[in-house]
Formats: sequence, structure tokens, C-alpha cells
Amino acid sequence: MLISKLGLREEVVEFANTVKDFCEREFKDTLVWDQQEYMPPELWKKMGDIGLTGMMLDSDLGGLGDDLLTSVVIHEEMSVYSPAIAMTLGAHAILAGNVINRAGNKQQKEKYIPPIAAGDKVAAICITEPEIGSDAAHPRTRAIKKGDRYILRGSKIFITNGPVADIFVVYAKTSDDPKRGVSAFIVEKDFGNISVEKMHKMGMRASPTGFVTFNDTEVPEENILRAEGEGIHIMMEGLDVERIGLSGSNLGMIKGSLDIASKYAKERIQFNQPIINYQLIQEKLGYMLAQLELNRLYLYQLAEAWRKNPGSKKLRAATALVKMTSAQAAVKSAEEAIQILGGYGYTTDYRVQMYWRDAKLYDIGAGTTEMMKILLARRIEEGFTDL
Repeated sequence: MLISKLGLREEVVEFANTVKDFCEREFKDTLVWDQQEYMPPELWKKMGDIGLTGMMLDSDLGGLGDDLLTSVVIHEEMSVYSPAIAMTLGAHAILAGNVINRAGNKQQKEKYIPPIAAGDKVAAICITEPEIGSDAAHPRTRAIKKGDRYILRGSKIFITNGPVADIFVVYAKTSDDPKRGVSAFIVEKDFGNISVEKMHKMGMRASPTGFVTFNDTEVPEENILRAEGEGIHIMMEGLDVERIGLSGSNLGMIKGSLDIASKYAKERIQFNQPIINYQLIQEKLGYMLAQLELNRLYLYQLAEAWRKNPGSKKLRAATALVKMTSAQAAVKSAEEAIQILGGYGYTTDYRVQMYWRDAKLYDIGAGTTEMMKILLARRIEEGFTDL
């Protein structure tokens, strides 16, 4: 008996079923969207109508509430059908929206959270730069104070939702202070002097990604989050939430790979018997199931721990661990599924090849696997007190 879903809160199970039904109804053309690098714009309203765009946002402002486990299962169920749309949704609500929800003041939240929660406005977060990746604490984008405004100048790259965003959360350098030199801003597309170039990717092709340039964009001082110099603290808190929430997508891709490969293995006859009877095929399927169960157990427990201890630095190593292991398992599970399907797996008729390309992003984005290992090594250096 598998135990990863035992004891799951009833409301979480109900919402997972809602997401599954929604995706079965609305995501019939995900392989076409992948090939065309296209996300139907009407999906935003449809997702908003059932509350998906409001995950990790305050319920009194139209969101689902600050429940990270619900966000995990949303990503898990949606990623079986389209990891790219799940990532787009996560970038909107978990990465950008939740930062405003968590770090914004009353006026900022009342202005920006309702339209984000409803899906009326699309949000994006701007961290990575052309020459700044893992070293995100040292951006080259500058925000220079001028009267009651900041003048924002610089470029951000690999920005999910960039081409369609109405609201950007932007991290920029505001001083040369090594510890408090970065600040976070809410920037509206309508502030002007913002250009976006769509980028083309190997995977996550239905998710719009852009190269965003701020060319002396004027940002009102009331749009700074918390205070000048608080950017790094806000960023690190946000990355923990992102790594937990989006790791649900890895579960979805593992599950999708297992579903497709096991069904095929039962139906495919070679040498007068289904190929699932062969031990080499069983080994691959067994690996997928083990990784799904183990990563799900860990991730669900971690999401609940975060709900009870939001923002706790004690959870940072655990967050790095599950982000790393689930991403690697998703890539390998998709690869094994392709191998089981053989030539069919190599065509664009099955989602397994899409999972393979999509899963690779989580080996890189939100902190590379190598950076996750470094975070874990630092935890070892500090000495474990809970082993």
C-alpha cells in the first residue's frame, strides 16, 4: 500500500480533483501548444474562475490563502497535462504575486493582489540578468532615487510571463552596501520605457519567456517593497516558496511518465507477451514509482512544515534537497518513459518527450542542482543537530 497521500487534508484532495477535472477539460491541445510555443490567453480567466491564479494570496483579497501544500498539488496535477502552463501559473502567483502578498504594505496589497488573484493582471518576477545567474544577490540593474521616484535601468533575462506581464516584481541595486544594496520594486508595464523580447526555448515552450529591458523606467517611491535595502531578504524568502511550490511540477511529470509508460508496457506485445513482463522494463517502472512516492512524501511534509513555520530558515536545506531530488527524478523518469515507448516516445505524439524537455528546466531554474548541493554542503558544515 502506498502512503504518500494518506492523511492529506480533505480540502486539498478536493482541490486536486478540481484541478484534474479542469485540465482534462481545458488542456486537450497541450502538445499543439508546445509545438506552437503558444498559451491561449483565455486560460487566464478560466484559471481565475476556479481560483488557480489566487494560490498563495490572501483570501480576503480574492486569493486561496497562504497554503503551500495546495499550491504543490495544483502544480502536480496540472503538470501531468502541461508543465509549461503550470510554471506560468506558478511564476504569476507564487513567484511574483506571493512576494507582493508577503512583503507589500496594506496599500500595495489592496491595489495589486485582487487583479493578480483574479487573473485579470498577469505578474512576473525579474531576478536573473544576462551576466547574473546563481549570484542573484549582486544585480547590475540599478534603481536611482530622483525626487519621489526611482529611475530603473537594466535588463533581466529568462523572465517567465515577461511577454504578457502587466506587473513586474523587479530586484535592483539601490546602493553599494554589500548587505543592504538591493531593493525590490513593483513595476507596472504602463509605467513605460519597458521593452520585452520573446525568447525561444528547448522546453516549457507554451510558457511565454522574455528578455526584459528597463530603459530609465520611472517607478514611484511608494512602489518599493518594505524598504530600501530589503531586497535580498525578500528574494531569499521567495526562493524557498518557489522551490517548494514548483517542485510539485516534478511530481506531475514523474506521474505522467509513469502513467503513459506503464499503460504502453501493458499493451505493447513483443515475443508473444506484454513488455511489462520483462525485468528491464519493470526496473524502469519501479524506479518511477519509487521516486514519485518518496519525493511526494517529502514534499508534502515540507509544504505542511512551511505552512506552520512560514519563512523559517531552518527549512532552507530541506527545500534545496527536495528541489534537487525531484528535478533529477523527473528528468530520468521522462527519459526512461521515452525508452520504454521506443520510437513512439521519440515522436511528438506523446507527452513523455515534452516532460523530458520541460523537466530539465528545474535542474537549472530557481537554483541549479549544483547550487542546491552547495546549500546542503553548507548545512553539513554547520553541523546537524537533528540527525
